[in-house]
Amino acid sequence: MKTIVFIETNFSGLDTFKYCSERGYKSVLITDSFDRFKHWFPESCLYKLEHADQVIEVKNSDDIDELTKAIETEVGQVDAVLTFAEIRTKVTATLAQRLGLAGSNIEAINIAQDKFRFRKVIEEKGVEKVSCIKVSAITELVDIKDTLSYPCFLKPVQGHSSLGATVCNSQDDVNDIVAKFSQIDEEWISSAFVVEDFLQGDLVSVEILTTSEGHHQVVGVSDRDVIKDSVETGASFPLDNDIREIVEKKACDALDAIGYDFGPSHVELILTQQGPRLVEVNSRVGGSGHSVMMDLATSRSIVGDCVELCLGNIKEEGRLYPHVKGAAWKCFVSDSAGTIDKMPSVDEIKALEGVEEVWLHHGVGEKIESIDSNFSWILQVMCTGKNQFDAKNNAASAVNFVADNTVIQ
Repeated sequence: MKTIVFIETNFSGLDTFKYCSERGYKSVLITDSFDRFKHWFPESCLYKLEHADQVIEVKNSDDIDELTKAIETEVGQVDAVLTFAEIRTKVTATLAQRLGLAGSNIEAINIAQDKFRFRKVIEEKGVEKVSCIKVSAITELVDIKDTLSYPCFLKPVQGHSSLGATVCNSQDDVNDIVAKFSQIDEEWISSAFVVEDFLQGDLVSVEILTTSEGHHQVVGVSDRDVIKDSVETGASFPLDNDIREIVEKKACDALDAIGYDFGPSHVELILTQQGPRLVEVNSRVGGSGHSVMMDLATSRSIVGDCVELCLGNIKEEGRLYPHVKGAAWKCFVSDSAGTIDKMPSVDEIKALEGVEEVWLHHGVGEKIESIDSNFSWILQVMCTGKNQFDAKNNAASAVNFVADNTVIQ
């Protein structure tokens, strides 16, 4: 029996434990915080963790020595180690190297996770240039606000879930932004920030599985619904417009530029009037249900392919990912804070056209805050349709139904 060790997971990775079980693999989850899972994932999905054959709790799952010891003493022989959690991609690659297993290029992950360094590397490699500067703390904006070009975009050098990301439209916004983001207290959000050119246009992402250096299996391109400049509330797949191939090529060029040679990636770009411009590279499968969306549209498990890639079982024979139908997810959010007094039932929502899954992030009786990150989602639907446009409309209709039948006061 093959033994697969997972260092933490994101929402998308939850389905991997069932995948391993169905194929006779032993799955081992190493974590330092079940509270993190409760914070990150809808409560209705937490049962998926029970599919893991073994769970090992450690003090710090970012500590390479502690991980090594846990595997040696509690697991034994391991055939693959991987993660779907952005916050653990570097330590997982380091662990794979230490154990002599297949894994990603550690330096490529270092570059991808440093938003400022990423900009500089892709400029040096001739992929593209976006002007940017780095400040060691958000408070430094006050001292340099006279020198900045507006509008500009701010984001933590290291971060996730759109936390700390925002547009700064003018000097008048600086003090409020500094006051707001000085209060961020979230794991894996750096105190340093990048200030860069504001890229105007629609956000898209390219989902890729890199099998070896320079060999990228493109799963496809998805559009994104974004509100308040950076909070993502939906996506649909597969996007197939007249610049899809250009977008895919630029995403692959970015991977080659940073030296990413193995594993999944989620590359974000903005479609500006001057063409697609890179936002960032995430060395993992897209989160927030992205993997489920891709699975539905391609009839192939992307998280399962990540496991098989690490085991050496992926055989390339042309393009791996056919597009058989459309899929889309969308979230219901509220502009105002309050307590959820009424919502339609999951069964009512599932009865709507095209709805495949409904995930509750917050329920009746819970207090919600105003929208400020991807943690502001209240409810999420996953829908299918005969194509991307049809699936997107089904998701929008389902969320509209939720909005019309929800009371927050």
